[in-house]
Amino acid sequence: MKLEKIIIQNFRCFKERTEVEFSNMTVFIGRNDIGKSTILEALDIFFNDKDASVKLDSGDVPTSSKKKDIVIGAIFSDFPDKIIIDSDTPTSVADEYLLNTNNLLEIHKKYSAGKLKEVVLQANHPTIKDAKDLLSLKIDDLKARAESLKIDVTTYDARISSSIRKAIRDSIKSKLKPVVSEIRIFAEKDDSLSSDAKQIWNQFQEYLPIYRLFQSDRKNEEKDSEIQDPMKFAIKRTLELGDLKEQLIKIQGEVEKALIDAGNRTLKKLAEMNPEIAKQLKPEFKKTTWEKAFDFTLLSDDEIPLNKRGSGVKRLILLNFFRAEAERLVSARKVPHAIFALEEPETSQHPDHQRKLIDAFIQLSESKFNQIVLTTHSPGIARMIPPDSLTLLKKDENSKIILTRGNNEIYREIADVLGVLPDIELQNITRVKLAVCVEGKNDVTFLKNICDSIPELKAIIDLQNDERVIVLPMGGSALQFWVNNDYLGRLKLNQFHLYDSDIGSEKEHQYSKHVESVNKRGRGNYACETILREFENYIHPTIIKECYNYDIPIEHWNVLDIPEEVAKRNLAESESEKSWDELDMDDKKKRAGKIKNQIAEIHCKKISKKTLDGLGSYNEVKSWYEKIAELSA
Repeated sequence: MKLEKIIIQNFRCFKERTEVEFSNMTVFIGRNDIGKSTILEALDIFFNDKDASVKLDSGDVPTSSKKKDIVIGAIFSDFPDKIIIDSDTPTSVADEYLLNTNNLLEIHKKYSAGKLKEVVLQANHPTIKDAKDLLSLKIDDLKARAESLKIDVTTYDARISSSIRKAIRDSIKSKLKPVVSEIRIFAEKDDSLSSDAKQIWNQFQEYLPIYRLFQSDRKNEEKDSEIQDPMKFAIKRTLELGDLKEQLIKIQGEVEKALIDAGNRTLKKLAEMNPEIAKQLKPEFKKTTWEKAFDFTLLSDDEIPLNKRGSGVKRLILLNFFRAEAERLVSARKVPHAIFALEEPETSQHPDHQRKLIDAFIQLSESKFNQIVLTTHSPGIARMIPPDSLTLLKKDENSKIILTRGNNEIYREIADVLGVLPDIELQNITRVKLAVCVEGKNDVTFLKNICDSIPELKAIIDLQNDERVIVLPMGGSALQFWVNNDYLGRLKLNQFHLYDSDIGSEKEHQYSKHVESVNKRGRGNYACETILREFENYIHPTIIKECYNYDIPIEHWNVLDIPEEVAKRNLAESESEKSWDELDMDDKKKRAGKIKNQIAEIHCKKISKKTLDGLGSYNEVKSWYEKIAELSA
């Protein structure tokens, strides 16, 4: 069965009913203490009950809540269509009206005083008097109900409860009126449930996916044997396996019996020689833990044992031991579906290991039988995850937890919530050595595209794919704050700043003081202005002619506002009744901005070494990329 949603109510920070959606890979991200671990632990409680690593207690109920019961529910797809609930005869889950309004299986567990109180199905179930209680009736009662409704006995098998229930429902099908109802299938202290209702729960338990939780805090404590030596933990876990454990108990019993027998025989012989000493002695078998009898570790090439390695390596081994154990349990139980949940897998891991771990989890999630659930508060990890796998947790003005599923803006929202510099941190700052700073997003696109289009530049540095370099739009009006406060310097990044000279305009050399300020910082910092007016002036007139069918004289090309010139001409060629001078400033900017965007996104890809040489600009452009390569080395 595949998990689609969980429902949490009255459990810790989730006081109100909260639905949490899942996909093949689901990554919860948010600040500390926002509820990420609570979701994973709620799943642990639901799937593993008494074997869960988390134990419920009174402190799990919100202090302000008037309710005492905790509700944890799960909604599944890919459930078995047929189950056996009586007489070894399969019956349809749909025919028994066990599905919710979306034709999914919805199971709710209710807990009271830290214990499981009851299990109910939230199902679209008949409400008519003669059909709503059929699952709770024993077979004799079902026969009596069928008789009272005057149902022909030849239409059902009187030995099979499901056959009688179907005949009853079919006889009054037009009157069933299904609505969402609770169907009790387990109760801790209630013997009134029919055996069929109990068997429904027994059957579904057989199909529930394996759920294994790897927690972060427990594994970070130095006193925890699992972090001190993962292989000792592996021995302990291995010896706890069902078959092995039974065999070891049997061996221990036989050894104990043999040793006590040997002791008694020894005392008997001793009594023949010295009864007084023999009376003072008695055989006692001291039990010990089996793991002490075994020694196992992983040695590196220079034979350094694992328990002497760094915490990051030990945690990495433990993570993969967890993965291997979870997969073994899936195979042992012969349940196809498994959910692997891990808290903060990036903890103590080198960036290379982080990337490999995430790649491994993504690959695991590609199987239709696996679901991966992770938590993190690292934007760098989030950037490695497809956006539709991300769920951001944050609080609204009333401190209610809001969950936002992945969308195109999810990275920006993550940056806002976590208070980081998104375009740096989200690409994993530990790999970035240089920030290339330009004015706007079109400048970012322009620099990357011409690098891709001109082999000579790409040979210097592949700006599109080199992970050491990040290109940042600084935002014209906000540029002074970036430069004056040296935010990037605080992050230990080298910096290359490239700004428009804006020659020939009212804003000519407006950034010269910022260029001077950056260059004064010395080593690792470099800034310059374009020799031509702006990036669009590095596109040759022949390309403008090809793309816009517009001849612009090359004279004064270095100072012309190319996007505005093209926008003016397009307006003049259109059927608009307005001239350029009649447009307001916003309209002019919008029209010129559209051309600017087209040039950066599409037309600049036609730039070549030859066209740059035609403008006398190739050596200048080449010098930009050479400086970028130098600062990122």
